[in-house]
Amino acid sequence: MSDIIYELKHPFDYAAKGETQAASFITLFAPSFKQLDNATPIKQAFTAAISEVTETLDGIDQEQSEAPEDINGTQVMQLMYRWSGDMSKILLYAQGLFKSGAALVDGEENLTIPLMEKMQLSDFEGLVGAYIANFIAPSLMDGT
Repeated sequence: MSDIIYELKHPFDYAAKGETQAASFITLFAPSFKQLDNATPIKQAFTAAISEVTETLDGIDQEQSEAPEDINGTQVMQLMYRWSGDMSKILLYAQGLFKSGAALVDGEENLTIPLMEKMQLSDFEGLVGAYIANFIAPSLMDGT
């Protein structure tokens, strides 16, 4: 899968090329083997959340217990926050994933921890949701 663009709802300032700029988007890249230690727990948590939430629904059929093919980032985060696991750990795994090269500010600068600390929480959660919806969920469906 190719990279995706997450448009920030709350731009933040950062220094690039000797100037201060307002970040407007984050480019996200599919996880590589290098990011295994951060991507795997996120994938496990997403799978657990799907299983846990679907078990509580009446009349669910077994085929629906897998990740939906057309889930979006907002739906992902709604699902994840219903999960009984520790979401703060998953957000920290996402932080590690993004700082390891899976995300670039305005498609050019590495998304570092100091830059993530400038982000509004809602944008960070949106970034995590978009990542799961575009890279993690599809890999559960077709193995890519």
